[in-house]
Amino acid sequence: MIRLHDIRRAAGCLAALAALAAGPSARADDWPTRPVTILVNGGPGSLPDLFARPLAERLHHALGQPVVVENKPGAGGMLAMQQLKSAPADGHTLALVTNAHLVWNPYIFPALNYDPERDLRPVSPLAIIPMALTVNDKMPAQSLEQLLALARKQPGKLNYASSGNGSPPHVLFEMLREQAGVEIMHVPFKTGTGALNSVLAGDTEMYFAGTALVEPMVKDGRLRVLAISEAVPDAAFGKAPTLAERNFRGFEGAVWLGVAASAGTPDAIVQRLNAEIGRAQQDGALKQMYASHGSLPYHLAAPAFAQRIAAERDASGPVLRRLGIKPD
Repeated sequence: MIRLHDIRRAAGCLAALAALAAGPSARADDWPTRPVTILVNGGPGSLPDLFARPLAERLHHALGQPVVVENKPGAGGMLAMQQLKSAPADGHTLALVTNAHLVWNPYIFPALNYDPERDLRPVSPLAIIPMALTVNDKMPAQSLEQLLALARKQPGKLNYASSGNGSPPHVLFEMLREQAGVEIMHVPFKTGTGALNSVLAGDTEMYFAGTALVEPMVKDGRLRVLAISEAVPDAAFGKAPTLAERNFRGFEGAVWLGVAASAGTPDAIVQRLNAEIGRAQQDGALKQMYASHGSLPYHLAAPAFAQRIAAERDASGPVLRRLGIKPD
């Protein structure tokens, strides 16, 4: 006959095994237990880095552990994403991500070393980066309609700059070009600064860039804005129409920054991280920093963020396959 003592002991063993199976990382109240790392696909001072460091500081105070930014530039984000993919799924390694990392890269890089859907877990968006379609002051076109009419009269003679093959300025301009049905030549540069300088010098004619990057040149008249991806509270862009107002679709919120963890990170940790990021975004100094970089704060619950990413994959995947964009 099994004694009551044996039953109790067996029940205790089962409970202990269940606790071990759940693992310490499945709880958010005892996480983090060591420093948290945020991987950034960009060097110190790059736009992603400028977002990561203030966020890291606020998460440090909220979580009670150091939060360290580790810069991993290069290879279209594959270095950072590979490191995130290989990290333990315990919430101690995160990455700053964009559309490129979670949506576009599978359709651009033939030998991608990670699967964003299988290997990464969206945690929270951070900001939307509004984009402005600009032309140099020597271009005769005074509106988007005039620019496209000029392109149709001179197929392949106009050109645009970008910060490299597969970069957001390249991908977004190609999507615009396809919807408009025009031929405009692509001239890739290694950096956004190089692309911008080429347009200012008149070596190239147009650039689809973040509003913060081009704002000084728009204000002093060296660049003219023909359209923006979405309305922004900046007088320099106040008269420019949105692309949606000109019947071009898919550009609203088209460039965003967010945070991702490795797949398998427990729900409780993802939810806590999402909540802490949302609280950080309410900080007045952080809002001012966003505004100084021409960005708009943007927050969603983790499941809604994942749904947005899935919808973007469904919408942009067929387009990117047709366009055949390839990396440098």
